[in-house]
Amino acid sequence: MTVAAGPARAHLLQVAESDHAQRVGTAAWLDRELAFGAKVFYKGWLGDDGRLEKHWLAGPGASVRTRRALETGQLEFMDFPRLVDLVGGTAEGLHRVQAEELHRALDEGWTSVAMTQESSRRPLVDDDEVAVFAQQEGGYDELAARFPLHVLCQLTTAVENEVHVVHSLGIHHRDVLDVGWGAHDDGCRWRVDGDLDAHVAQRFGGALTGALRRGVEVAGQGTGASPDLHLDLSGVRFVDVACAQMIVLAGRSVAGGQHLVLHDPPRLLRRLLDALERPESIVLRDPA
Repeated sequence: MTVAAGPARAHLLQVAESDHAQRVGTAAWLDRELAFGAKVFYKGWLGDDGRLEKHWLAGPGASVRTRRALETGQLEFMDFPRLVDLVGGTAEGLHRVQAEELHRALDEGWTSVAMTQESSRRPLVDDDEVAVFAQQEGGYDELAARFPLHVLCQLTTAVENEVHVVHSLGIHHRDVLDVGWGAHDDGCRWRVDGDLDAHVAQRFGGALTGALRRGVEVAGQGTGASPDLHLDLSGVRFVDVACAQMIVLAGRSVAGGQHLVLHDPPRLLRRLLDALERPESIVLRDPA
């Protein structure tokens, strides 16, 4: 798994199904950020002995660029237990640490900053946990909107429970690189590409629910924006009944007056939606 080429994305969630796949994608992201001269802050798990040389980032498999960056200070590593102590278990504490790192890097003369962290392995089993997690991730969004900051959040399904995965995708729906599919919010449409099959149905459904919820929140802020979600499907290569069901369920649960507008849906999806009795809240649009 690798991060797509092209312009760097400000706050990307990268989903992988194994530690190895996650490392491949993260290594590619790190290499690009380091090559373009960013100061990088990495937060991860060192294990019981706390030795950085045993982490893949600094071990024999690491790139020369990464090892060199650790030596020069362009790349800084922080172990999760230390991070937990620093933040005091609060979103406000995490925002403080993020802001301090960012401003320190800019004061040192770095023109761009990058931050990444491994899976937090939080359960997210209740609404309070989800709310705190969303607040923490919102801190990255706020900083990335104001400063030259790129953030990569890592989610490895092999070490996370399904509840955490689905909730995480709902929170991170604006920029996702998942296994076989991805999504990006360009400010006008939520664009989905790749293969939407049964294997990713729950994850796609979580992201879709988050995108719909975000539309209601923005409209409720008095901005005059419509709560409708415009979903661009022109980049979807395949879709099966499991993901079609997720779309129908989302359409049946939208807030009053909200619509899910599907732009350029694949022909197979149209047939599946008809078979599943598409609700009136789902509107189909052909390309202009």
